[in-house]
Amino acid sequence: PMATTGDAREAEPLLGGGDTGAPASWWPGGRGRALVAGAMLVLLGLCAGSAVGPMPTGLSRLGDDDAAPAPTYPAAEEPPLLDPLVSFNTPRCRQTRASLARVTNHDGDVVVIPELRAVYVDIVKAASESIRSALEDNFHASWSADLGQYKHPVTGRPQRSSTSYLTDDVLANYTFFTFVRDPNTRFRSSYEQAICRERCTLCTARGAGTMYTPTIAEITAFLQGRLMHFYGDIALRGERSDEITLQEAWVDEHFESQILRLSGATKDGTPVPLNFVGRVESFEHDWARLMDHLGVKEGDPRRVTPGHQEHACDIPERGKIVQRQRVSPVTTLEKVAVAALYHDDFECLGYHKPKI
Repeated sequence: PMATTGDAREAEPLLGGGDTGAPASWWPGGRGRALVAGAMLVLLGLCAGSAVGPMPTGLSRLGDDDAAPAPTYPAAEEPPLLDPLVSFNTPRCRQTRASLARVTNHDGDVVVIPELRAVYVDIVKAASESIRSALEDNFHASWSADLGQYKHPVTGRPQRSSTSYLTDDVLANYTFFTFVRDPNTRFRSSYEQAICRERCTLCTARGAGTMYTPTIAEITAFLQGRLMHFYGDIALRGERSDEITLQEAWVDEHFESQILRLSGATKDGTPVPLNFVGRVESFEHDWARLMDHLGVKEGDPRRVTPGHQEHACDIPERGKIVQRQRVSPVTTLEKVAVAALYHDDFECLGYHKPKI
């Protein structure tokens, strides 16, 4: 069990820096080797095409007395060029979503809103809690509404509403919408919430009352290694994954890519439809457009833009470390990792990859 009291410190290199810890026997042969090697070449190609100088080799460490520098990323490095619904519906991105729905068997989180004949497709760390709170307060809709899910064995309540429980009527006649976020800023927000959770997957306790907190460098290295295993295994076996294995591959749901979250499989195995995509970077403007689209008229108090929701760190001492990590300068290694981990988000949602 994880200690929840005592001193919190940045971790030692628990994950060995850039070493993913993959056993030698994992490296596949034949077609599988080509697939996995291709994933590695994505990372190498990003570096080769940029004048970045030598790659850093050590993990960053922040001392208790270090002053936190200003965040490196603004709201978005450059304004997105396209309406996200345009890039989202390109043939390549439609194929990507269909493949993800088929091979990952992902059951996406949704909120069905009967009053609006609409469905919100949830993307964590993209104003999702603000949106869900507004939908529950103003339109009496919640992702715990009973759509026929099995009840939780302990709480007795239905699990989250998900894409596999959507009826034919909802799929054919409701408006499906979501909001997306620049993957650069979303990643650091994901890191903060995932590591601040009491059940943090990689927060290893060593000794009585001592708690260790993984750094951003360690998390990015671990994610790349684990996801290479996951998708490599799928390619080799040619089998569908299951939800638990998928969540383990991404370490925590808050790290999951936005395109994965938008590729939740319906009961026939196809990805959930989408009719409206707004951006967190233009939240107020896009929320008003959504309300217009859904017929919520000017002057209706339910049109108000959802307020910002902050998450307190479950363990305050860890939160201090996480906050220093979040505002630390963004390294070249992190930029390369984010560009690779969230390649589909950049391509299909119209955001610019980080400049290296």
